[in-house]
Amino acid sequence: MSWLRWVLALVVGAAVCTVLDHQHVVWGVLVYPAPDVWEQAWWVPLLFGSATLVALGMVEPVRRLLGGAPLEPSAGLSLADAASFAAAYYLTAVGQHAPDLVAAALVVAWLVRAAAGMPAWAVAFCLATALGGPAFESFWSSLGFFHYLHPDFIGVARWLPALYLHVGVIAVSAGALMHAPRAAEPIEIEVVV
Repeated sequence: MSWLRWVLALVVGAAVCTVLDHQHVVWGVLVYPAPDVWEQAWWVPLLFGSATLVALGMVEPVRRLLGGAPLEPSAGLSLADAASFAAAYYLTAVGQHAPDLVAAALVVAWLVRAAAGMPAWAVAFCLATALGGPAFESFWSSLGFFHYLHPDFIGVARWLPALYLHVGVIAVSAGALMHAPRAAEPIEIEVVV
């Protein structure tokens, strides 16, 4: 694992999730009591960057704990999963007035992805993420850092666990890239005769 991969993950995770979270603010899903920049609190990118690192960092320990085989790293699959996550996140913003439909669409999309060859340990990781993510958001919201405008499940929106299933998917596929061994660099040996 290269530290550069982790820095890149931190920056990309912070940027992408902050932009998507801004959609939640714009579409009236949530609000920050003391917005600083872009109608969000100053700490939002730091939180999303940290959450990205935590999610990616948990993939390997969970895989090993559950005895699963490592995934074959695939940049193409990771990009597709990232696009699917972004679409799911955006759907929760624009479709927030139909929470049951949004939750159902997210679960169906996740089931399709899981059925497309996701190993059992990755399914378990996604399910754990779907529990842990909303629990953290509920706690963070209860401290007053932000709040959902229409909470209907432990202080958050009822579709949030379904969105976190997609967080699990991108963490698993990107985690395979993060934990992939680096290609060995050729060693030059000079032979003097």
